[in-house]
Amino acid sequence: MMKRLLFILCLLPAFAFAQEETDIKYMAGAVPVVNGKVLFKKEIKAPNLSKDQIFDAVQAWANTRFKTDKGNWGQVAYSNKEEGQIACYGSEHMVFADKTFSLDRAKVNYRVNFICTPGKCDMEITNIHYIYPEDSKDRLPAEDWITDEQAMNKDQTKLIKRIAKFRIKTVDMVESLFEGAEKSLGVQPSAPQAIAAAPVVTPPAQTVENIAATSGDALQGYKRIAPDKIPGNIIKMLSEEWMLITGGNGEKYNPMTASWGGLGYLYNKPVAFCFISPARYTYDLMDNGETYTLTFYTETYREALNYCGHNSGKDADKVKGAGLTTITTPSGSKAFSEAWMIIECRKMISQTINIDGISDPQLKKQWAGKAMHKMFIGEILNVWVK
Repeated sequence: MMKRLLFILCLLPAFAFAQEETDIKYMAGAVPVVNGKVLFKKEIKAPNLSKDQIFDAVQAWANTRFKTDKGNWGQVAYSNKEEGQIACYGSEHMVFADKTFSLDRAKVNYRVNFICTPGKCDMEITNIHYIYPEDSKDRLPAEDWITDEQAMNKDQTKLIKRIAKFRIKTVDMVESLFEGAEKSLGVQPSAPQAIAAAPVVTPPAQTVENIAATSGDALQGYKRIAPDKIPGNIIKMLSEEWMLITGGNGEKYNPMTASWGGLGYLYNKPVAFCFISPARYTYDLMDNGETYTLTFYTETYREALNYCGHNSGKDADKVKGAGLTTITTPSGSKAFSEAWMIIECRKMISQTINIDGISDPQLKKQWAGKAMHKMFIGEILNVWVK
């Protein structure tokens, strides 16, 4: 049995590539060539951000992405805020197969250029070449290796087997780089990821077409989408990136930083749920209100979220202190224009957690004698993204 399992595991990498070769995204046109050079380009639009905001966000992401880590090497080679230009070099391992007793990989080197202007960032990936095998002194330029002319058969219906792995891994790497830059600016990825929590299903009447036609639900600077089109990994968005819960309306409202919650489907409605301690100022606003918002931000606004998590709206103008800009939804809920995504909810269920309902012994001991959080479950009314 053990030998059979080892044999299956060894076949998995090869099987994966056999599957990927048929994916249309790797076929004709997947590797663009401009003036004889492989050049991947993307215009990332961020209409609500200034040139300096875009530059700062992209540079912060680049400093993290292009660095020496676990055998990979990279650096931000040039940056000029006044000109809005950033240039980076990347060098990393491209693993084709990692079997029990053998490792098939290459080294890929490349350059990434950014030009930041008001409302957008132009990103280019070029100068791609490979070192394969790793101890080779020869460099294989992408132009001689992964273009349609080099990597596909004459009819452009199939990838050439020995080259396919380079082309596939390069396209995947480029997609990952583009997505990383997009996320740094709070832009919805071009190919939305599935949510890693309970699936959100939209009732038949809530189609994208009739949502887009409802002008009364428009929010300037945002595009309205259906709940089942929410992008990103909700677990990562909450646990690592956090959100603001904003309760209240009119002149009396308050945001609080939160990392507990999720998305799902309940009573035939798409819902979002969150948890609030009775010690928080937002607690009473949520208790007494009908609608509220959950808003999500890029790393650029980490300090604003930190501020909202450590200061109370009872004592000061919390919104002003965090440097946020209030906007009002058509339903009267409050949100902030710095958010890349706004989820507006109507309170459907609110229930304080009972200590007797906690099954985990350690959690029960931890929370014994303490004030318990209240869970708020809200029907998702609107979702807006930049």
